[in-house]
Amino acid sequence: MKKFWLVFIFTFLKLNAQTYSVNGKVFDENNNPLENVSVSLMKQKDSSIINFIGTSKSGSFSLKIPEQKEASFLQISGDKLKTFTRKFESIYQNENLGVIKLNKELITNIEEVQITVSPVKIKKDTIEYNASFLKVKPDSKIDELIKEIPGAEIDSDGKITVNGKSVSKIHINGKPLFDKNGKTELETIPADIIKKIQVTTSKTKEQELTGRAPITDSLTVNFEMDKKHRQGTLTNLRLGYGSNNRYDGALFFTKTKQDSRLAISAGSNNINAGLSGKTGSGTGIFRTSVVNVTYSDKFDNLDLERLNANFYERNTETYSKTARTTFLPDYKLDRNTERSDNRSYQRLGFSSNAVLKLDQFTNLIFSAGFNNNITESDANNQSSTLRDDILLNSSSGSVKQKSINNGFSQSLGITKKFKKERRTFSASVDGNFTENSGTDYNLMTTIFHQSPEENDYRNQRSISKRQNTDFSFNMKYDEPISDSAIVSTELTYKSLSLRNDRKVNDFDTESEEFSIYNSLLSNTINQDINSLNAVVGYDLNKTKFRFFFNAHLDFNANDFQSIFNSENINFKRNFVFPNYETRFTYNFSNSNSLELYNQSNFTAPTMTALNPFTDISNPLVTTQGNPDLKSTWKNTSSIYFVNRNLPKNITYSAKLKFDYTDNQISDFSFYDDTGRQFRTYANISGNKNLSWDARFSKTYKWNKNQLRISPTFFSSYAHRKGFVDGVQFTNTIYNFSPRINLRLNLKEILDVTSSASLNYNFSNYTNYRVDKTRSAQQNYAFGIVNYFLKSNLFFTNDLNVTKNNNISAGFNRTSYFWNASVNYKFYKKQMTVRFNINDVLNQRQNAIRNIGDNYIEDREDLVLRRYFMLSIMMNLSQFGGKKS
Repeated sequence: MKKFWLVFIFTFLKLNAQTYSVNGKVFDENNNPLENVSVSLMKQKDSSIINFIGTSKSGSFSLKIPEQKEASFLQISGDKLKTFTRKFESIYQNENLGVIKLNKELITNIEEVQITVSPVKIKKDTIEYNASFLKVKPDSKIDELIKEIPGAEIDSDGKITVNGKSVSKIHINGKPLFDKNGKTELETIPADIIKKIQVTTSKTKEQELTGRAPITDSLTVNFEMDKKHRQGTLTNLRLGYGSNNRYDGALFFTKTKQDSRLAISAGSNNINAGLSGKTGSGTGIFRTSVVNVTYSDKFDNLDLERLNANFYERNTETYSKTARTTFLPDYKLDRNTERSDNRSYQRLGFSSNAVLKLDQFTNLIFSAGFNNNITESDANNQSSTLRDDILLNSSSGSVKQKSINNGFSQSLGITKKFKKERRTFSASVDGNFTENSGTDYNLMTTIFHQSPEENDYRNQRSISKRQNTDFSFNMKYDEPISDSAIVSTELTYKSLSLRNDRKVNDFDTESEEFSIYNSLLSNTINQDINSLNAVVGYDLNKTKFRFFFNAHLDFNANDFQSIFNSENINFKRNFVFPNYETRFTYNFSNSNSLELYNQSNFTAPTMTALNPFTDISNPLVTTQGNPDLKSTWKNTSSIYFVNRNLPKNITYSAKLKFDYTDNQISDFSFYDDTGRQFRTYANISGNKNLSWDARFSKTYKWNKNQLRISPTFFSSYAHRKGFVDGVQFTNTIYNFSPRINLRLNLKEILDVTSSASLNYNFSNYTNYRVDKTRSAQQNYAFGIVNYFLKSNLFFTNDLNVTKNNNISAGFNRTSYFWNASVNYKFYKKQMTVRFNINDVLNQRQNAIRNIGDNYIEDREDLVLRRYFMLSIMMNLSQFGGKKS
C-alpha cells in the first residue's frame, strides 16, 4: 500500500509539473479552418513523440509540453495535405505560431518521399491509429493494442466493442490470417510489429468489389504491419509445464513473400486457454488441441484469399449446481439441480475463398467449405422440486450421446461495375447441405412423491438422423439518379428442406436389447420452406449526411409433414410480410456524428411451435404446439451519438434504443400437484424494452506517460408480459450497470489498470406470490506490471473480486481470483522465461444470479483452480533478411 501511495504522489507531482504550450491555428489555402489535423512535437535525435494533439473545429491547437532542453521539431499533417514542420533548438517558454496554412498535396508518386505518420487520422468512417503511440507491455499481443484504443473494450467472452459498436472482423494487412473470427490473430500476433490500426465499418466482399457503401452497425479492425515485417517469417514457440500436470504448448508460423502468405498455428493445453496461453474465464476444465493452416496468394487475375484446413479437439469436464425459484400466483416452486458431464468434441474442416478478375469491371467470387464434427458425452444429473418446502418430485439418471455431423457449403457470385460511376450489379448462388446422425442412451428415474403411481422409469435408446438442404439465389442492381443518390433493387429466393427422423426403443429385460419400439417418443418430420424477398432501396449520401431507406416484401410458404405416435400431422402455412429499415446519419464534423435508426420486422412462428402434437419426451415437462399462433411484429428505434475530440484527448458516445413487440410468442404453462409442467405457446402484445448506453474516455499525457479514465454507464427498462400457471403476469425489470476503468502508464516503471463495476437489477411483478426481487453483483479488478532492467524483467499481478449480494445460501457470495507472474526477457529479447501462478489464493468461484420473467436462478460451476507453471517463449522471427 505504501508503494501505491508513493506512485500516486509521484504521478500527481508529474501531472502538476511546470509545462509550456505551443499554440497556433491551422487553415487551408482558402482560409477555412482545418479540424482534427494532427499536431506532434518530436525529438530531433530519434523522432520519438513528446506529445501530440488534434486541431479544434476552429482550427486552433494548444500543445502542452514540459521544458525541452534538446532540439525538437513540430509536425502538422493532414490527409492529402502538405506536411508543415518547425524546428526548435529548445523550448523554455510558451510559443505562438500564429496562422499556419496547409496546401493540398500534389505529389502522386511518393515512393521517395518520407512521411512521418500522425498519431490519429479520421477519414469518413475510418479511424486510423499509429500503433507506436499505444502503450502496451513488452510481450503484448495485438489484443492489448485494441484495449488502448479510446472507447474500445474486450469482455470476458472475447467480444470486442468500440464506442458501443461490436467488432465482427479482425484482419491482418486487409485479410484474415489464421481464422475468420480473428480470435487466434488477437492472441498470437506480437504488438510490436504492427504499424497502424484501422477501425472501419464492416464490408462484405461484394461491397468491397463494387464500392457500395456498407449499411451495418458492425466494425472491422485491420492491423497493418510495418513494411519491413511483410517480407519474411514470423515464428513464435511457447512451452510450459506446471503443477497438477498442467501443460501448455503452441507454435505460430507465418511466411510472407510478396502476395503469398502461409500461416500455421498449432497448440495443446489443459489450462482452459486458447492458442494464446491465457487462462480462460469459462466454466469447466478443458483440454484443447488445435492445428490450423491457411494459405493465400495471387496468380495474375486470380486472388486466392484463403485456403484453409483446420483440426480442433476439446475434452471438457463440467459440474454445475443450480437453485431456481419459480414464482406462481399462489405459491412458489424450488428446483435444485446438480449435473456433471464429460464431453469430447472433434472438428475437421476445409474452406476456400477466391476472386477471379475477368476485366476491370467484372469479378467472380467463389467459396466452398466442408466440416466434419464428432461429439460424445456422458452426463449424470439429479434434481428435486419442492412446493413451499414440500418435496413434489425428484429425478436422477444418466445420458450417453454420440453424434456425427457433416456439412458442405458452396457459393458462386459475380460483381460488375459499369462505366457510369456507382452503377453496379451483383448476383450469387449459394448451397448448403448438412447431415447429422446421433445415438443417445437415456437411463432416467423420476419419482412423484405425492403420486407414486405416476413414477416414470426409462431405459431407452434413441437413434436420430437429420438432413438440411438449402439453396438461395440473390441479385442486386444499383442505379445512380444523381451525383449523390442511388436507387437499388434486390431479389432473394431461398429454398430450405428439413428432414428429421427419430426412432426410440425401450430396453427389453428378457432379450437384453433395445427392441421395444416406443411410438410415443418416435417421430418423423419433413418440412419445406420457400421464400421470396423483394427489396427497393434509396440511398442519399452527402458530405454532411446520409439517408438510407429499404422497403421489403417477404413471401414465405411452409409445408409441414410429420408422423407423431403413428399419426400423420400435415399442414401448410403461407405468410406475406411488409418490412422496412431506415437510417439517417448526420456528420457535424469528421469527428462527431449523430445516427437515427428505425426498423420494422415481422417474424413467422416456427413450425415446431405450430405443430399441435403433444411431446412427452421430458417426464417433467409436457409440451404441445399451438396451430393458431400469429406472426410476431417488432419495431426497433435507436439514437446514437459519437464524438472524438482529439484536441482534448476525449472520446465519448451514447446510444438510446427502444423495442416494442406485438404478438410475441410466449410460453403458456401451468403446473399440476406433482410439480409437472404442461407447456404450450401463446401470443402476447405490449412487451417493450428501453436501454441507455453511455461511454466516455479521457487521456492525460505528460513526458511519454499517460493516465486514461474511462467511465461507462448502462441502464435498461423492460416491461414484459407473459403467462404462468395459466394466469397472465407482468414483470417490470430495471437494470443499472455503472463501471469505471483507469489506466496509468509510467514509462519503463509500471502499468496500472483498475476497474470497478456494479450490476444492479430489481423486478416488480404482478400476479405472483412475491411482488419484487433484487439482485446486485459487484466486480473489482486491479492489475499492475512492474518493469526493471530496461523492461527486460517485469512482474505482473491481476486481481479480480466478485461479490454477489443476494445469492442463495449454499453458494459462495464472494470470489477472489489472483494471477501473478515473473517474466525475464533475454537473448536480445527473443526469448522469455515466465513463472506464473494461476489463482494464487485458491479462492476462485463462479457463482452468479440470473433473474427471468418469472424466476430467479443461482448457479455455480466447476472452474479451474490454482496451479503453478514455468514457461519459455521464443521469438525466432526473421524479416527482410534480418532477425527480429
